[in-house]
Amino acid sequence: MALWSGSLGRTVRCVPSRRTLIAEHGGRTLYAKRYPTRAGADREWRWVSRLAAAGFRVAQPVGLIRSHRGSLAVFGAVPGRSLDAWAVTARGEGWLNSWLAYVVGEVAPLVRQLHAQRWIHRDLNCAHLFAVDPLRGGAPALIDVERMMRPRWRWQRWVVKDLASLLASCQGFVSARAAMRFLRVYTAGQTRGARHKLAKAVLKKAGKISRHRPRFG
Repeated sequence: MALWSGSLGRTVRCVPSRRTLIAEHGGRTLYAKRYPTRAGADREWRWVSRLAAAGFRVAQPVGLIRSHRGSLAVFGAVPGRSLDAWAVTARGEGWLNSWLAYVVGEVAPLVRQLHAQRWIHRDLNCAHLFAVDPLRGGAPALIDVERMMRPRWRWQRWVVKDLASLLASCQGFVSARAAMRFLRVYTAGQTRGARHKLAKAVLKKAGKISRHRPRFG
């Protein structure tokens, strides 16, 4: 309620459709997302529940508020750091190959499992994957899941977009060889021809994403 009233927390991101706040309360870090519509917060709240039920690591739900003035969803911060932050540390400390091994060994199976549910993240990138310690292993947590969907049409298009978004966010850290290692794990059980067709589509889309300028930074 303090987050709702504005007496707790500070804004860390603001776009026309949403404001994100962070606060320290009771010894824990909380993130709150406020929307101008009554149902705006429902989407992420529901997806966090679905993902948790399916065995994925996600933020812990804390509270949901709806009113004629808007809505607010509050989550506990997931432990660890984003994979892009870990990549910078790994490169500086000389263990980037171990970071790459983590991405191939832990992230590829996670994405394959996500897509096996016929779910698409739509914001799949290194900033939205949190790991406690890549050197120790363990599946990363998924954050910012409000745009997730279960498409009924053009499934392959959405798969390519998810994978390309992830690849684009890794550029500068991931070699072409490492990207193919990732795809081999992701496409386990598929033919070599299917894998190379997917790789070609992902590379093309990743190039477009890398050239795209975000609307809100």
